[in-house]
Parts: sequence; structure tokens; C-alpha cells
Amino acid sequence: MDSLNDLNERVDAFVATSSFDTPAATNDQAPIDVPAEVHEDIVASVDFSEVELADEFTEPQVAVTPNGLLAMEPLPIDGRLRKAALRMPDEIEEASGFTLFGRRIKSLIYTTDVAVIRNSNADAVFAVSPFTPQPAITQALLTVAECPVFVGVGGGTTTGKRSVQMAAVSEMQGAAGCVVNSPATAEMVEHITNIADIPVIATVVRCDDDAHAKVRAGAKILNIAAGKNTPQVLRELREHYPNLPLIAPGGKTPESIRETIAAGANAIIWTPPSAQQLQTDMMQRYRKMKEDATPVISRDDVPIIDQVAAAEVSQVENMNPDVPIPDEVIERVASIHDHIEERRANRGLKPSLHGFFFRGKKR
Repeated sequence: MDSLNDLNERVDAFVATSSFDTPAATNDQAPIDVPAEVHEDIVASVDFSEVELADEFTEPQVAVTPNGLLAMEPLPIDGRLRKAALRMPDEIEEASGFTLFGRRIKSLIYTTDVAVIRNSNADAVFAVSPFTPQPAITQALLTVAECPVFVGVGGGTTTGKRSVQMAAVSEMQGAAGCVVNSPATAEMVEHITNIADIPVIATVVRCDDDAHAKVRAGAKILNIAAGKNTPQVLRELREHYPNLPLIAPGGKTPESIRETIAAGANAIIWTPPSAQQLQTDMMQRYRKMKEDATPVISRDDVPIIDQVAAAEVSQVENMNPDVPIPDEVIERVASIHDHIEERRANRGLKPSLHGFFFRGKKR
């Protein structure tokens, strides 16, 4: 065994020949092999969240076609007649949305017009009207809708037991949620949540104790209807409920929609133009098309056709054939005609003036 002095000398020699403080070792020194063994029980993972990908991996994929470079994504499908005439504003796609029964909802169309509902591309229908709720109206809306429908069950004019019963009937009819107006009490919200298995959308006009009471009573979604103060109320409610779905009207301009989304709205309620307005715009386009069309030709401009002179012109002779007749076909037809005439002569018949079209007939 080495003595202590010998061990110290070996350590000093190693330190003297090593270059811990130098930036790099000389090339003539062989690298030191260090075994890198990982125990089987250790689970390693790599976080790619901070990794910057090259441009060729982040750019959209394109395909080379005779028409040029086209994006490799499915083309939109529309019918020849039936199209989504009322398309939601593109700015609504910037919203985060919320999930309802496995479906992502970002846009809600605010209408009870069945024609408008059928011809829109909204994620859901916000069917609230100033009239008392009726199952017949709800059934009509659910019949034409191709997306979830949130139906109003009262809260203002219609309250109490009738609203609770309407919520239960709406769920049985197939509604995706029931909307209660701002005058509805937290007690009524609690009764509806106890009897219905669809979410309650509570309408609020400010961030106050009433709004907090409705959330505690079981409201799953808050509809903010504060007018021009909607963004401010959204920000206040978002501070109290960071995970609660909030929906609100987005206004009529792209800027107001973006402002509402930035304030904390998960989905936007959009009010479409009425069917009467759409029909008016359509008739204006039709009238303009009629005015821009070629004027009707007057009687003086109509050319006079001489029927006698026109009859002397053979339309068949002046017509250019689309497909030329091959020579072998003409020769074959001629040989058949000669053969028929020969048979007629053998039978003592006169030659046919019309070839084989009148074969077998005696004159």
C-alpha cells in the first residue's frame, strides 16, 4: 500500500499536468472515457417547449399542382344552393371558447329566426326573446338547428315554478342549456340546477353580490349584458372566476369584438341582420342587375327574313361536319348499294332511285 507521502506526490503530479483553469486541453492528450449509465428506475423526459424549430418545420405544408402551390388542407365544402349565407365574423375565432358536452363553442348567434339559424355557421344558438317561453317555440328552434341551442326560460316576466318547469321541458326536448334573465334570483337558479342536467346560463349586468350568488347557486356560464360597460364587467368577473366560462355580445365592429375577447370573454354572442334586411339587400342587387343588363332590342332593329330566299339555301350543304367520314366507310356503303342493285336486276326489278332505302319495293 502506498504511503501518505507517495499519495500526495501522485496528486501533486496529477494537478500539475492537468489544465483545469486553461480554456482547452492540448490535442495530444487522449480523452478520458466516463461511463454514463442510467439506472433502470430513473425516468427521463425532455421538454421541447423552449426549443426553436427551423423554418421548414413551422411553415405550412404545400403541394405542387398544375395550378401552382396549394396548401395541403381540406377544401371547404358548400352546396350549390345551400350555403352558410350568414358567416360569423372571423375575429370570433380568436376567442378561446369553452367546451360543452365535448363540443368547442366560440360563437353564438342571437336569434330566434328559423331561416337565419338554418343558414348560419355559428357554433351555438342563443335563442332568447322578449316573449314568454313556450315549448312549441323551443321545439321549432331545435328542429331546424344543426348546433347546440341555448333557450331562454324566463327570469323577468316569467318567473318561479313556470321557469323551472320550462327548463325541465327544454332539457327533455333536447336543448343544450337554459338562459335566465338578469332579474332571476339565485334561488330560482338553484331550483333549475337541481331539476335539470343542462347548464344554466345566468345573465348579469354588473359584478356584484347578485352575480356571485348566482355562481354559488350553480350557474355554469355567465352572460354579461352590461352594454357599453361590458368589457369592464368582464375584467372584474374574470379576476374573481378565472376558470368560469364567460360569454358576452361583441358589438358590430371587429375592434369591439377583439376588445370583448381581450377583456375575458370565452365566446362571443353575435346579432345577425334580420331576414328582412337580407331580402332588401338581395332585391337591390337584382334591380341593379336588371338595370345593367343589355336593353331589349327594339322592333326597328330586328332584321327581316325573306322566307323564300331562305328556303333556297340548303342548311345541310352549308353545315360543316364535326367528324369526317372515313373513305373506307364510303366505299363499303357504295359496295352494298351496288350489290343491292345487282339483286334487283336479277329479279327483274327496275333500278332504285333511292338506293337501298327502297329495296324490295316494286315501282
